Amino acid sequence: MVSIPIALKSREEIASALLDRYAIDYVFLGRIFQDKVTNKSCLIDIWDYQEADGLDSFAAPVKQQKKASKIVYLTSEDVGYSACVKMAQFAQLFLNIGGIEVKVDSTGIVRDKNKWLENYNSQDVFDIYSLFVTLIEADSYYYSCGMKNFGLADVSIDITEDAGLAIYVMNVFNYYRLTESVVLRDGQTFQPDIECPVYRMKWKEWEESATSDSMLYNPRGKWHLSRVLDDLDISYQIN
Repeated sequence: MVSIPIALKSREEIASALLDRYAIDYVFLGRIFQDKVTNKSCLIDIWDYQEADGLDSFAAPVKQQKKASKIVYLTSEDVGYSACVKMAQFAQLFLNIGGIEVKVDSTGIVRDKNKWLENYNSQDVFDIYSLFVTLIEADSYYYSCGMKNFGLADVSIDITEDAGLAIYVMNVFNYYRLTESVVLRDGQTFQPDIECPVYRMKWKEWEESATSDSMLYNPRGKWHLSRVLDDLDISYQIN
C-alpha cells in the first residue's frame, strides 16, 4: 500500500482534478481505481488527513502538512516488479493533482514528491527499487525492508562490516535478484564484484516485526550474508 497526503478537500475534488488533468483515462468507482487504457487497477480509499493512522511518519514540513486535507490510500495484492511499477505510476497521478509526498506503508518509508516523480517512470530497475526498499541498521546487522513488494526475501549483513560496504553489498544483492532469474540455496556464496569480499548465504525467518500481521513483515524471510574469511570451497557461487 502507498499513501499520499493531498491538498484537496473531498473525494469529489480529487475525482474532478483527475478528470481535468487526465480526461477519462482514469476512473474510480467505489473502491476501484482503474487505468482505462491498460485496464490496470488497484483499490483506493480516501480518508480525512487528521483521522488517518501513522501521521507522525510523514516527512513533509509542517507548513506542507497543514495543506493536506485528505490522504489517498492505494492498495494492491499484486507483487513483483511490474506490480511496483504500476503502483509507482498510480501514485504519481495523485502527486500531479495536489499530492505532497508518498509513504510506502509496507516499509514505513516516505519519499518526497520530487524523488517519486523523478523515479516512477524510469527504465532503470534500481530507480524503481529505491522507491520501495529501504536499508535499516539493527543491533547486530543491517537489513533491507521492502523486497516483499517484489515478491522476494530481504537481505541482511553483519554490522561488523563497514556501513558503506554493507549498503553496497545489499543493494547489489537485491538488484541482482531483480534482474536475473536465479534460485538461491543455503551455502551458496555471493560476490558483488571482483574487488569485494565473498559472502556465504543463509536463509532466515523474518524477525524484524513482532507479528506476522505487521505491514513490515516479509513472509519470504531474508538472506543473511556472512563474509567468508578463509579458503572454503566457493563452488556454489551464484555469480
